[in-house]
Amino acid sequence: MPTGGPSAAEARAPSAPDEAASGLWLSRLWPGGLSDLALAVPLVVMLILFVFWAGDQGGFPTTVWYPGALITLWLLVICVFDRRYSLRLREWRTVALALLALFTLWSFLSIIWAEVRGDAWDGANQTLFYLTVFALFSRWRMNARIAALFVSLYAVSVAVLGLITIELALHGGHPASILFGWRLSSPIDYPNGEAGLFLIPLWPVLYLVSRKELPPLARGLLAASASLLLQLAVLAQSRGSMYAFPIVFLLFIALVSGRGRALAAALAVIAVSALNLNSLLNVYKVGDRGNGGLANALTQARNGMLVTFVLLLVLGTLAAALDGRVRLSERFARRLDRGVVAGFGLALVLAASVAVVSVGHPIRHVNTAWHNFSTGAEGDSNSSHFTSFYGTHRYDFWRVSVDEFRAHPVGGVGANNFAVEYLRLGRSDEQPANPHSIEFKVLLQTGVVGALLFISFIASALMATRRKTEDFFRNGLAASLLIGFAYWFVHGSVDWFWELPALATVAFAFLGLSAALSASESSGKEPARRRPRGTLLIVPLAIVATLSYAGPWLSARYTDAASSVWKADPTLASQQLDRARSLDPLSDTPDLIAGTIAGRRHDYAGMRTAYERALARNPVDWYAHFELGMAEYLLGNRREALVHLERARQLDPREPLIPEIISRARRHDSINITEVNEAFLNRAIELGGGVR
Repeated sequence: MPTGGPSAAEARAPSAPDEAASGLWLSRLWPGGLSDLALAVPLVVMLILFVFWAGDQGGFPTTVWYPGALITLWLLVICVFDRRYSLRLREWRTVALALLALFTLWSFLSIIWAEVRGDAWDGANQTLFYLTVFALFSRWRMNARIAALFVSLYAVSVAVLGLITIELALHGGHPASILFGWRLSSPIDYPNGEAGLFLIPLWPVLYLVSRKELPPLARGLLAASASLLLQLAVLAQSRGSMYAFPIVFLLFIALVSGRGRALAAALAVIAVSALNLNSLLNVYKVGDRGNGGLANALTQARNGMLVTFVLLLVLGTLAAALDGRVRLSERFARRLDRGVVAGFGLALVLAASVAVVSVGHPIRHVNTAWHNFSTGAEGDSNSSHFTSFYGTHRYDFWRVSVDEFRAHPVGGVGANNFAVEYLRLGRSDEQPANPHSIEFKVLLQTGVVGALLFISFIASALMATRRKTEDFFRNGLAASLLIGFAYWFVHGSVDWFWELPALATVAFAFLGLSAALSASESSGKEPARRRPRGTLLIVPLAIVATLSYAGPWLSARYTDAASSVWKADPTLASQQLDRARSLDPLSDTPDLIAGTIAGRRHDYAGMRTAYERALARNPVDWYAHFELGMAEYLLGNRREALVHLERARQLDPREPLIPEIISRARRHDSINITEVNEAFLNRAIELGGGVR
């Protein structure tokens, strides 16, 4: 990895005692010795967590991300008491951290006015989680070599994870299991999330490929890994990535140092990856036609990925070795750098001109695209999901977000509160839990106050990354990490990336790392100073945060356990649900599960009690009103049943089963609860779990 450490002087002159103690091999890898190696310990822990979340549904389930949030929290506490953790106040990264902390506090306050307080608590905890990640990475004293190694290991791990996912599906004979709509959807279980998983780390990797500071073999390996990341993203066929990628690519060229070298490396990786493009796109084409041959198409795509990997590994290593031997004058290097960028700009203008001419009637195409987007109409395509214009309901999600923001402009509707609003005001058959946009999420759920705090945090973080150090490589790496965060934000502007910890934590980590690398830190040779007295406050604050995490996490664990054992041991399941209910006093989930279990056991009195408890915590849950109405009707209380069924229809006016059950109740017809539950299950399968 790069030989520059926290400072050039430290890298050139590692201390003799350290070298003697750690051995020659360690001094070569870690010029700063054991003290330098200790810098990597927190990053190793976070690397393991990042990869684990990436491999387990993107960390989306609460039972998955809450334990990691606790680990991150106490890792931060430990680091705060280390002299390598910066507590300097007069700098932009301190301002950014303070603003993100205020945004987190505002998210917790929004629980007070949120309609669904259990969801608001989870949302506020998730924001606190991201705050701790940013605090850890932005304040931990960092050198470019260790940061580069961390990013490289993460990118390679994610690329390998994608390949393993494909290989396991092929080996097991079920290739369709990792696809949704014939697009790669594993391991996150969401195609757009897959694209984000592979494209967020791409940018720092492309920068590292271009740098002479890395050994040739490392550059070859990273070039090959970057190709895998690109091709895996193509398999996901995310239309959001199709628009985010060129925007972020231009930012990458504009912001990184040595942009000519970075551009040349990026174009080389893209060109070699494009050799396998037809095989990658053919997976969707074969699946969409439904003529069989899916396993063969996926195998060909996998084989092409391996071929391009080996090709770039060999050629990239050889090119890097030759590059290391070439010595150009600084003046000529600058001219060459500008020439490469200028040539790319000219080629881009020519390509855009040709595209406009070849399309014909561009205004008509724009109008068609806008019509499809605003109405949710699907475009015609039999070859690629990329070209099926705007067949989503995001326009309707954002319309409801704006309308609800106007109704609650100051504080918003509360963290993670969107589902109820959309069921009441939406026009599609979707049931989204979030508005599929970071900006609309912040504006709708935290109002003007939260939006101003979050925008100020982003602005302050960007200011923290502007400072240039004397280390050219360090500056470029910091800029490329910022581009990784930018990709998450740009693509997340049209998707629900905030709710996927595998993506959001890496984005906040990259932003924090960029700020840490840009900070003007000393070499660490000054005498250690006593930690400020205010540092001791971190422990009681961490204890409070631990309690805030532990309640919902343990409640979710007990709820999941009860859902698994209720058939074999109903008494144990009831006890577990009681524990879950006491651990999370705001969530209605334990009572909803209890009501479902009681209904399947035909215990209608217990079903009524459970749903009454659920409504006491969440009075705007249409499903609880509906099921309570069913229980009342089955118990012979027709009038009470109709009250709750009508309330369910008000909360979800587009659910087709509610009017049908109301009609049956008014006619005194019999109602089979098993058939109703099966109808709900079939509808859930048909909807596919949300917008893709």
